[in-house]
Amino acid sequence: MDKQEQASVVEQQYLWAVGLDPDTFPPQSLIGDRYRVLSSQIVIDTDSHSLPELPLEFQTYVVSYLKLSRLSLHLPRPYSLLLLGEELNLSEVFLLENVPIDREGQLCPTLAESWGNASALRQISLLWQVLNLWQPLAEQNMTRTLIDPKLVRVDGKWIRLLELQADVSAVHISQLGDMWVQWLDLAKPEIAEPIAEFFYSLGRGEYDINGAIAHLDKIAIAVIKDQPLTVRIASATDVGMQREHNEDACYPDVKHQKRLEQPEGLRDRLAIVCDGLGGHDGGEIASALAIKTLEQQLKTLLQQAESDPDFTAQGFMAQLEMATRVVNNQIVAINDQQHRQAQQRMGTTLVMAVMPRPMGQISNEVYVVNVGDSRLYCVTKDNLRQVTLDDDVATRETTLGYNFYAYSTQRIDGGALIQALGTRGSDMLVPRVQRFFIDEDCLLLLCSDGLSDFERIEQMYQDYLLPILTQGKPLDRSCQDLIDKANELNGHDNITLAIMRCRLAEADIAEDEAIEGNFINPDQPKEDKADTADISPSDRHDDEAGMLAVGESSADTEVEKQLPDNFDSAKTEVAVPKQTNIAFIVVLILVALILGSGFAAMQFPQVRDWVQKNTPVKINK
Repeated sequence: MDKQEQASVVEQQYLWAVGLDPDTFPPQSLIGDRYRVLSSQIVIDTDSHSLPELPLEFQTYVVSYLKLSRLSLHLPRPYSLLLLGEELNLSEVFLLENVPIDREGQLCPTLAESWGNASALRQISLLWQVLNLWQPLAEQNMTRTLIDPKLVRVDGKWIRLLELQADVSAVHISQLGDMWVQWLDLAKPEIAEPIAEFFYSLGRGEYDINGAIAHLDKIAIAVIKDQPLTVRIASATDVGMQREHNEDACYPDVKHQKRLEQPEGLRDRLAIVCDGLGGHDGGEIASALAIKTLEQQLKTLLQQAESDPDFTAQGFMAQLEMATRVVNNQIVAINDQQHRQAQQRMGTTLVMAVMPRPMGQISNEVYVVNVGDSRLYCVTKDNLRQVTLDDDVATRETTLGYNFYAYSTQRIDGGALIQALGTRGSDMLVPRVQRFFIDEDCLLLLCSDGLSDFERIEQMYQDYLLPILTQGKPLDRSCQDLIDKANELNGHDNITLAIMRCRLAEADIAEDEAIEGNFINPDQPKEDKADTADISPSDRHDDEAGMLAVGESSADTEVEKQLPDNFDSAKTEVAVPKQTNIAFIVVLILVALILGSGFAAMQFPQVRDWVQKNTPVKINK
């Protein structure tokens, strides 16, 4: 294969062929006149513009793959299922995409091969990721996968599974301890003693899966305590080339990019992107209201985390979910008060990254919340990974086991959102909250679909994202360059992004001082751009509007009009609850009172019943 052919292969999507016989299909041979074998079971699709082949019915194991594809950060996704041979002698070749194969077409190393060369923090993170995969795989009877050394691979900072193996007999997490104890000689000195105790205890069956994860959390906290971590954040938003208004919003506010202008409790710890929907008279209000409400809630939540001796990751994730529901109910209440129906109801997507400091200690954990199709990517010097999963019809059809993703995206409504903040009550909302460790220098890129549509992020990795890490390119300039490139490649929608640059190093004071004086002014005049797109009512949320999240903008003024009268006086009370059931109920009652109409309270029967029994206040249905 010459260099030109090799270059074209690199641009191809590598597939893993489960069930392929290497003797029957040696390298360079074709499977079904379409899939070229590169080596062993690694193949490429020579006709990737055509839909792959599918059988009329899916076997049970295929459905399990589809349902688990919601874990796209770690698991492969079904691509095609080929039936080869004669009718009485058929063999199956199951093709998987999103597999741990590097840019050169080589399998990523196994966990056993990688663990010894990793830093102490990375060693903990890799084991932690395996444990977090245990429960979802157990639900599909696939935990055997995690104890097969050949199937658990490492792609940069991420655990990636090559394929799945069904449980033919009982599997217990103690088997992980028995396997991992063989690696003790490779443990880094600073964790050697606690990790040895953990491995032996796990092998003796002393932990359930939740206890094992919690114990690794404690070991990680002890390691990061002595590890410096510096986080810097910048954000930007743009109307795009075809919209007259900008319905997006972001945090930090585009007018307050300098660190010293941001609240101390949120500085370097919070980034949010919201993509409004419902037209310029609603979408920009919903996204700005979401930012405003979340900012107030996170101030209290992060302050609480710094002094709460009972802080737990699970409790914090529950609090983030509740904060998301509070925002949802506020927008729902406004929609109901204004009698908005169907597409007229305002709403917004949400992607948010939060870094708490439990008991005032620096933590290397990032908590991510998303609703809708705004995304978070993790960028390292080795790779680019999409962390969030879109809430659209195509994803839902795939994860329910109905169809392969390539076919689901061909639906007319494949890109339509299935949920957003504000479009319906919180009893129907399913926010996705996840967390992971920062164990190397990286970027967290949060963005609306004006930037990510048509897989543009992948195209920008080498020239626009990697230099921010490797060359120290200023964040404000990087944001503008990404917007300019998105306008060139896409331009059909509003573009909003936030970049969190995480470095395992002390802060560079000189660099901070230089950057503080050179942030781009977002108030610079800009010519209006005509809207030339042909948008149908069924489109997701493509009619975005004006510059948003800019201090005293018209959108902010309109948001103030939409807020309940007692919003300002109740800001701290709206904050999410402490990790107790009583506080949970009290805060939800306060939310209901703040909304005035009582709509939010009626979303939660627990609150309604408690109020009826314990207070003289009457909540009308």
